[in-house]
Amino acid sequence: MKKILLVLCGLVWMITSAHAAETPSTAFVHQLADEIITNVLTSKDTQAQKTERFEKYFLKALDTQTIGKFVLGRFWRTASPEERNAFINAFTDMALKSWADKFNLYTGQQITFLSEQPAEGKNQVYVVSQIQNDPNPVQVLWRVQEKNGTYQIVDIIIEGVSMVLSYRNEYTSFLQNHTLTELTDKLQKQADSFVVSSGKK
Repeated sequence: MKKILLVLCGLVWMITSAHAAETPSTAFVHQLADEIITNVLTSKDTQAQKTERFEKYFLKALDTQTIGKFVLGRFWRTASPEERNAFINAFTDMALKSWADKFNLYTGQQITFLSEQPAEGKNQVYVVSQIQNDPNPVQVLWRVQEKNGTYQIVDIIIEGVSMVLSYRNEYTSFLQNHTLTELTDKLQKQADSFVVSSGKK
């Protein structure tokens, strides 16, 4: 799961589907890919500038509040507002820096948008895409939610494995023997380690 996710977040997207025939949800994901190609992956800026821009695009594209609430599960209900905010900030920082640290390692993979499927959540759909990872293509579903005309990603499912469900299982196991504050501190340390390892601190 983690290996494939890194490929997904690091690939140079070469889009093959046409914008004109797309629904709003698919067009949203497609535009995100186009922006990353033009302004990040093919940019001649410094690595620090590319990383900052990558994080900016994904921060805007992700519904971090919905994702954070889901990955904490039942622990969200017992957390204070301060604990929730601290967790979401650390989780978001960790996820974005983790992806940004790896995305420049992969080039050439092609992604094709195929269709849409209904999702279980209110105003949610799966945007179905395929990464041409020879010899075996990888199926990626982008779970997109619409709120008041705004579209955001709430999950990415790679070959049937949900990104947010994987985080939820990992954190639920950790919280059996640790506090939410300890989990938040752990995630922030992970985020900070990516900054140090890439020489951007």
